Amino acid sequence: MFDFMQMANSPQARDMLFKMMSKQMGQSPPDVKEAISKVEIAIKRNERGFELCIGKSEHQQVEKMLQESTDSWIEMLSRGFQAVGYKVKIYE
Repeated sequence: MFDFMQMANSPQARDMLFKMMSKQMGQSPPDVKEAISKVEIAIKRNERGFELCIGKSEHQQVEKMLQESTDSWIEMLSRGFQAVGYKVKIYE
């Protein structure tokens, strides 16, 4: 049986994912790379969770990427918790 949690906890699987992401970003135009490098991401860890704050970019393509990434991560996290039985609430 496929054990997603084991895969998600695997450093090798995470490394592979991040290498693919990095390779894809490496193909971006220089202006996009520069704009991305100026966006500050803050992750505040607490006892049982975290708070994520993402800075803004003046580059329209980067802003679109940030919005799409945020939407995707929220969906992936919420669906992942729902898939194993947790009750999930997303606050706007």
